[in-house]
Amino acid sequence: MFFVLRHGQTDWNLEARLQGSTDIALNDTGRQQARHAGEVLTGHGIDRIIVSPLSRAMETAQLVGKALNLAPEIDPRLTERNFGQFEGMTIDEVHVHREEMREHMNPEADIDGKHYPWNAERLPDVIDRVFTCVEDYRKTGTCLFVCHGIPFRAISRKYIDEMWSSPNAAPVRFEQVNEGWRMVALDPDNAPIPQVYNAQTTMGRI
Repeated sequence: MFFVLRHGQTDWNLEARLQGSTDIALNDTGRQQARHAGEVLTGHGIDRIIVSPLSRAMETAQLVGKALNLAPEIDPRLTERNFGQFEGMTIDEVHVHREEMREHMNPEADIDGKHYPWNAERLPDVIDRVFTCVEDYRKTGTCLFVCHGIPFRAISRKYIDEMWSSPNAAPVRFEQVNEGWRMVALDPDNAPIPQVYNAQTTMGRI
């Protein structure tokens, strides 16, 4: 059993802007979301918090850690995917530039047909590094992994064989069931949804 939490809201989330590896801080709403997530996660026996080094994840983990009386441990393998030239663009701008930059796209950078620039991190590589991180820690205690939208999708893909999109600061538990796993949303009012490839459902979740 382990727990996963995406960071709280940032101003770039509000603007439907790709953050990726760009270090964007939480806004006040994101801090409130993180405090609420800490309340939800209290009493679940969590004894380790593993976090991405990016500040939006770090501050989320620190606020949750106050509620759980735990100090977060940094692991860079939980860092958000680097989107290359698309970082800082809104989803609408990305759609425009995908057409303009078709010759610069890397068909190996993704596995869902949504090609990214040549300098973007390959999604299979993100999935591998995040999965390795979770596997390295999950048997060492009851761990909470505080990360980002794409790492969250990577975890859901590896453990329940389906990519899910997480809203900001939506706490979930992954637990083994026989030979498989299931994901349990801990806050019914803020729960992940199956990934859908359009701006209305995925942006703000990246």
